[in-house]
Amino acid sequence: MLRLRIIATVTRPLRQLTRAVSSISQGGLDVGAPDAPQALLPRRTNDEFGKLTSAFAMMLETVQRQWSALRRLDHFRREGISNLSHDLRSPLTATTACLETLEGRWQGDEARAADRELVVMALRNTHNAARLVQSLGDLAQLDEPEFRLRCEVLDAGELLDDIAVRFGQRARNQGVALQAVHPTDPNARPPIAALDVELFERAIANLVDNALKFSRNGDRVDLAAHVRGDRVEVTVSDTGPGIAAADVPHLFDRFYQSRQSVAPSTGAGGKGLGLAIVKRIAELHGGEVRVNSEMGRGTRVTLVLPVAV
Repeated sequence: MLRLRIIATVTRPLRQLTRAVSSISQGGLDVGAPDAPQALLPRRTNDEFGKLTSAFAMMLETVQRQWSALRRLDHFRREGISNLSHDLRSPLTATTACLETLEGRWQGDEARAADRELVVMALRNTHNAARLVQSLGDLAQLDEPEFRLRCEVLDAGELLDDIAVRFGQRARNQGVALQAVHPTDPNARPPIAALDVELFERAIANLVDNALKFSRNGDRVDLAAHVRGDRVEVTVSDTGPGIAAADVPHLFDRFYQSRQSVAPSTGAGGKGLGLAIVKRIAELHGGEVRVNSEMGRGTRVTLVLPVAV
């Protein structure tokens, strides 16, 4: 009996410390009352267990303080980017309008041909800057902890038809065959998912835009959605030049650009935010993004989302 009491005396504070660590691991440092994890700690005593508890409490207090500071800094960062994005849109819109006016006014004027080339270049870079500003603002909004999806239970395959139509003319101009492919099996389960339509279409549009950006005359881009187990898989696949294996793990990192696919001076590769937005949208839907690519044989990007019950 004495032996059991000694064992219980030794193991009880260790179990309490274990529960405190588990609570922090599962709920984080800012869930519930700020001092909730400390409430789970064993009673302070004068023995070695008491010293261990005191050391753990001091460490926890330091971590909580640092975590709060990081949260504040992250909030200021998002707020600053969002405000900057909003403030830059108006002057960029005005600049674009002025450049488009000049470009149209000098069109067909041989005496102004050189000037028009400069305006076209400035207009292209202004459009790139406007897209970058828009993407920065969108990412800042999507990163907000308070951001909530507005989901509807829909057939993901039907939304792909609209996106294919939207990019149809651009694909034809490039000599690329773009189509939404639907299952031919009449018994196939429809790819029903809870989707924020605006964000879902934004994610797929970003993937299609990226596929067309690197597609060559004669290439093909296919959009498809099907059910695999308890997940809906939405794919954008192309027969383009493919992606180097070294680049694939970093494709969805913010501001990452492949140096093997595009010359930095052309700006053709974007600024590494479009795919980061795709990844964030997938995460908000409780899903993920996967990439399979082979140099010279094309790329397949798959959004894996929960099936709607």
